[in-house]
Amino acid sequence: MRKFLFPLCLALSIAMARAGDGDGFFNLNAGFLFNSTLNATFGYEKELSYSDAVELFGEIGNRWHEDPVCGHVCDESFWKDYYWGGGVLYKKLLRRFKNSTLRFRIGPECGAHTGDYFFAVEGGLEYNYVFQNRMQLSVIQKNQVGFFHGDTFRNGIIVGLKIPF
Repeated sequence: MRKFLFPLCLALSIAMARAGDGDGFFNLNAGFLFNSTLNATFGYEKELSYSDAVELFGEIGNRWHEDPVCGHVCDESFWKDYYWGGGVLYKKLLRRFKNSTLRFRIGPECGAHTGDYFFAVEGGLEYNYVFQNRMQLSVIQKNQVGFFHGDTFRNGIIVGLKIPF
């Protein structure tokens, strides 16, 4: 099942990212998620008609724990609970402001968490402020529900830049 699910999500991601005719952006985001998790994402976003968008993304992250031997977070225990993944997001425009937009984001994600595969559903809100040179500052509230592994819920705030092509 997992061997079938990951290639299917990848094929759907590539097919949906080519839809539409609008501006294209390269995204770089980083931030903190609950519970003690660092997250970094990168992606390609294509704007559709009516300011909706589709994003093909990849992410890496690490959840740190207190080491029972040394009593705090040590170098040896910091990188033991990592994950990586990728997916596609549909971003529906909720509100347009003078120089910014507010979008609702939702989509599937596949990846691996310390060697075990997972499937997840991601949702949240995205606020984008547009600068004069068309670059955008993004503040993203991210919620993720994962299946097939122990790290089921991730939610938090990530901040990043969108660089136009």
